[in-house]
Formats: sequence, C-alpha cells, structure tokens
Amino acid sequence: MKLGQPERLYLYRATLLALGVRVGLLLVAYLAGRAILDNQQPFWDMMTEILPRWDAQHLIRVADVGYRDYGEDRFFIVYFPFYPLVLRAVQFFLQDYVVAGLVISLVGSIAAGYFLQALARLDGTEEEANRALWYFFLFPTAYFLVVPYTEALFLALLLGSYYTGRQGNWAWCGVLGMLACATRIQGFAVAPALLYEAYQREGKAGLYRAWWLILVPVGFLIYLGINWVVLEDPLAFFDIQRDHWNHKIIPPWETVWDGFRAFRDSPPSAFRAMIVEALLVAFFFAAALLLLSVRWLRPSYQIFSWIYLLVLMSDTWQISLPRYILAIFPLYFILAKYGERPAVHQAIITAFAVSMGGLFVVFASGRWAF
Repeated sequence: MKLGQPERLYLYRATLLALGVRVGLLLVAYLAGRAILDNQQPFWDMMTEILPRWDAQHLIRVADVGYRDYGEDRFFIVYFPFYPLVLRAVQFFLQDYVVAGLVISLVGSIAAGYFLQALARLDGTEEEANRALWYFFLFPTAYFLVVPYTEALFLALLLGSYYTGRQGNWAWCGVLGMLACATRIQGFAVAPALLYEAYQREGKAGLYRAWWLILVPVGFLIYLGINWVVLEDPLAFFDIQRDHWNHKIIPPWETVWDGFRAFRDSPPSAFRAMIVEALLVAFFFAAALLLLSVRWLRPSYQIFSWIYLLVLMSDTWQISLPRYILAIFPLYFILAKYGERPAVHQAIITAFAVSMGGLFVVFASGRWAF
C-alpha cells in the first residue's frame, strides 16, 4: 500500500516519538539500576533484569514452553495466546525473548500511534491528531508501550481494527479485531461499538456490510479452545483466576465502593498508594473525561470506552487499572480538544511526562507499578 503525504507524516511522528520515549526511559532505567538498585552488571544484563518485570516474565514463559497442565505453568493459562505466539515467532529470528519483546513493543507502538492519528484526523484537525499522539505516548502508564508487555501489540490491533472499520474495510476490521480479542479479552469491545457505527451511517445495510465483525469473538473462542485442550475445560481459566490470582467477576460499583472503603480504612502506605488510590484516580479520571465529552464525542467511542471501562471495573483485585486504561484511546481525543489552548496543552504534557517518569522509576526499581 502506497502511503500519501498525511500517512507518511503520521508514521514519521509516531516513529520519532516512540524512539524518543524509549531513549528517555532507558536512561531512567539505567539511572535507577545504578543509583537506586546499585546494580553493577553490564548495561544489557541490567536491562534484561529491569525491563521484563511482573507479567512480562510470565508471558515469556508461555512463549517459551507453551501452556501446560501441571506445576506453576498451569496458572499461566490466564494469559491470552496471541502475544506469546508473536513473541515466540520473533524470538525465533532474534534468539532472545527480551529483545523480541522490545521489538514487538516498538513496532506495535509505532503502528498504534499511526492509527491513532489517522482516527483522530477523521473527526478533528491535524493539530488535534498531533496532540492526541503526544498525550498517548506520554500517558502516565505509557512506559508499558516500551517494556515487553501486551500493550503495544494490543493497541496496534485495536486501533487498526477501529480505523479500518471507520473506513468501511470490514474484512480487515474483523481480522484485526479477532487478533486483538485473542490478545486481551477487552478487544471484543470494538464489535458493539463498530456495529453501532455501521448502523448509524447506513442503517440495516451497514449492519449487513459489517458482518465481518462476527470474527471478533472468534479470538476469545480460540482461547476457550486452548483451555479445553490443555486443561479439559473451556472455562478452566475462571477457576484459576479466582483461586490463584484472586480475580472474580463482581458488579463494577462494588469495585469503586471497595476502593473507597480500603482508602478510608488503610493507613498511608505503598499498598494504599499504588493499589487503592491509583485505582480510584484512574477510574475517575477516565469516567470524568467521558462524561465531560458526552455531548460531542462520537457515540461509538462512548460505547467502546464505557464497555471497556466497566468490564475492567467488574473484576476484583483490579491492581492494574492505570495500565489498562491506556487502551481507552478516545481519552486522547478528548484531551486533544481541551489541549487546544497552549497553556492547557503544556500543563497536560508536563503532568503526564513527570508522572510517567516517576512511575517508571518505581517499576524499574522492582516495586509494583501496575
């Protein structure tokens, strides 16, 4: 596909920002390793210890040995299959899982940045698309676009599915949506949002053309099939989520209320700051922006965002919410509207960049940071 001048600009800006953020965060990781952790290993050995923390190690394990029905490995069935599959494929050529994960995150974040700008430009100005890109790459938890996590790949697939759907290319929309859903369950939210989009534009004829969206839940069905083959129960992950990872489905308002109670009853601590307070701030930040934009934000974006957010809040022990709301991409379009005034734009950029830097220091130091 030949790219026109706007598309080349989107790709250029996304690439520069993706590389720039990486250089900055690698410097932060280096300083955290040397000055905070007193890590005296060679640079790359230190990076392979700092960057693949928490879920990254589990995803690398799944990519390396696959899903298993015994030992600690059986608990990793809760991770969806597409990211480990891509990680295994890239590692085959690069011969290093950490390097493979970093390459996937780089390429995925560039693709996500490209599609984000293209989507923003469909409804807004070139300046809004540019601001949305900056807010995306400097979001307080955007360091997960750098480390070997699912975020960059998931967002590339999610935004690619949404953009191709907005363009009426329903075949690609369905395929990319399916792969997004095979990366994270929240990927299914594109289906109802884009069905509404198709109906709003063309009525019943639009729904007929959008039949490719039936592919989106196939990604989840593939995951259920893996559960069946490995653990002889398509819903085995539910039991493991509940019994091993302390996750179960509850009404979303219970998550909010439990957060308030934990804040009220817990003394100031790292737990309260990074688990309780972070959850409440992330939820009310996203919900407030969506409510403030209800009169003008595209209805399908509201549908996607609220489904995505409420699904997240319907899970107990939601300790990664600040990371997960990174994928609610309409938030960047809302911020881009409010950032039209230079002072507001500078305030957002500064607050986001400082927050991301601080949180990444916590992450790089081996403490919980979502």
